[in-house]
Amino acid sequence: MKFIRTIIIYIFCPFLLHAQENPAAYTLSDVYTLWNLSKADSTIVFADNAYVRNYPGLAGLVVDSIPVGTTVHLMSEALNGNTIKGFNAPWHHIRYIKDGLEKEAFIWQGLLALGHHKNTSGHTFLYGFDRYQESQDDQQAYYLCTVKLLDARGQLLSKESLRVDYSGQSFTESKLLPSMGLTGLQQIFRIAFLGEACGIPSNYYYLGWNGKAFISMPSRYDVGDAGIFYHTETILFPTEHLQENDLIYKLIEEGEVEDDKADASEYTIKKRKEKYRWNGAYFSQLFELN
Repeated sequence: MKFIRTIIIYIFCPFLLHAQENPAAYTLSDVYTLWNLSKADSTIVFADNAYVRNYPGLAGLVVDSIPVGTTVHLMSEALNGNTIKGFNAPWHHIRYIKDGLEKEAFIWQGLLALGHHKNTSGHTFLYGFDRYQESQDDQQAYYLCTVKLLDARGQLLSKESLRVDYSGQSFTESKLLPSMGLTGLQQIFRIAFLGEACGIPSNYYYLGWNGKAFISMPSRYDVGDAGIFYHTETILFPTEHLQENDLIYKLIEEGEVEDDKADASEYTIKKRKEKYRWNGAYFSQLFELN
């Protein structure tokens, strides 16, 4: 009898082990992310080479890799979730085309672009996150964000990384601008991380493209708390201020209610202006002596 029991366990053991190795069932993720993607949306791959799996989680087997710029179509809402590179994001069931064949797999959302634009030459500007760094001591939490430029064939032409301070911003947007009158620039790529709640800043970052490399440009931000204070900044390019072609103006306005009992519209307002000169290679701030 003991011998028969041993045989039965031996026969069924592989099946039991296989069942234990199977990943858990899919679960819908209720975590809101800056990607703000939904089923039936289309986007592109941000990672240089994104590995996709047969299950929405790190327990899934890698079944393929997808190069940067590949269009993917979402076939599911956000599923499960994993923390990779310091930030948590869900997975999506996707459909894509590679080597002329239509395929399906699961991809971690953090490997997808936050936004992208294509210009008239067929070049694609895109941006996404490389990693997240939590706040430490007196250092604010931030994302390392990278902007990439692909040519019409999908080959990487250039990329530039920047630190994006995170203070609870709830969504992101981007815009592809012309040179705005700045000689030597072909395009300006603006990315923004926006806060909807009081006290959460909206940060705007600008990168110029000169045909060979990205150029860091002056940034700006807005923040406020209704009836208490506000801070707003406006960037004026040469085609907007219609003065010197190598200058950028940053207009800064701050308002504060000094007395809690004062009317909410009675702000003490301060205004100032910053100037930045473009020399064809980089921007430098000009300081005026009083």
